Amino acid sequence: MQHSPLFLKVRLAMFSLTTLICLIWVILLSCVLFTRWDVSSQSERTFLILFLGIDALTMIILPVLLLAKFRTWLDGARLLFLLVCHIGTALSFAVWLPTISCPDDTPDDHGICQLLNVYIVISSWLPPLLLILYGVCLALYTWRVASRPREPPQTDGEIGAIEPSLCDIPTDRPGEPSLPMMRQSFSEDLLSSITGTGSSDSRRGSRRKSRLEKRLPEHLF
Repeated sequence: MQHSPLFLKVRLAMFSLTTLICLIWVILLSCVLFTRWDVSSQSERTFLILFLGIDALTMIILPVLLLAKFRTWLDGARLLFLLVCHIGTALSFAVWLPTISCPDDTPDDHGICQLLNVYIVISSWLPPLLLILYGVCLALYTWRVASRPREPPQTDGEIGAIEPSLCDIPTDRPGEPSLPMMRQSFSEDLLSSITGTGSSDSRRGSRRKSRLEKRLPEHLF
């Protein structure tokens, strides 16, 4: 089945953009986790590690889908799995955000911690939004392909027009000798004419010899 080139380009753009965002997000989260490991709480570390794992998994699944042959059900299944992971983690972090404690040693540390948490909440919704947008495109494309009318089967007239050579094969008509019978009769006539000519020549030779024997005396033979 030939898929729409426009849809494949949109799919490539969506997957590439989502993979790029996840890559940037993994790098930033790794830096935050490394620099704030000592001052962050246990719940914040858990969410950061969870975000890192989901984004890394997304970076693996989307390129694999691009390299593999496009199948609607395969894209739908992987898309549903990624949406559940991203939306579930983002919702959990948004609900858990008010209970996450920030260090209050200095006002600057407390403000930086709250600002980072807000950025994490906002950024965590970017990959699922792109995946939802691609899911809408996939659903519309699937519906369009399913509603496309199927091609009617070929009729006898179309088959005869496509293969006219089959109609030009000569057939035997009733009352007329077939081609093999004509060849056999012709060969028999030719053979009989050859054999008849040879026998007549031998008869003529024997007659001439008998005439010569009668005319000439016997002591010459």
